Amino acid sequence: MTPGRVRLALAIALVLLLEGLSRFGVIDRFAMIPPSEILWHLGRILSGGHMWPAILKTLTNVVLACIGAIAAGVILGTLIHGWRNLRETLDPLFAAYYAIPVYAFYPLFIVIFGLGDFPQILIGFMLGLVAVIVNTLNGLDRVPRVLIKTARIQRLGPGRQVIRW
Repeated sequence: MTPGRVRLALAIALVLLLEGLSRFGVIDRFAMIPPSEILWHLGRILSGGHMWPAILKTLTNVVLACIGAIAAGVILGTLIHGWRNLRETLDPLFAAYYAIPVYAFYPLFIVIFGLGDFPQILIGFMLGLVAVIVNTLNGLDRVPRVLIKTARIQRLGPGRQVIRW
């Protein structure tokens, strides 16, 4: 049995266990309704259509935050990778970044930018930026040195090196 099927079977078993525990009163109905009822109510909400504008607005904010984090993260990661001293300075910050409660800045962003989409997009951007930078650095670290030396021999500039990799 493949690991994917084992995970799927485990997830299904846990949902069924949760269904049984909530149906037979082991889990109080006030704390959680059965998963089948959750799914039923989700279907009713989605088929009603009145939530679709809010869903679309949220997905738009998520997409904007992702695009911004990816674009800025790849550019910053590439620049940091080329500057060794800066990277060594920022590595401890990258390691500890997830200990910072980014959502604590949300009230400040509301005061600065007002209520609206921008504070939400900024929070999403901040949550994704460091992950993209770290993964860009990781990916660039894995480029074999022989390819970099070959690019220098071919007199390729940084832009052409990226295109050729």
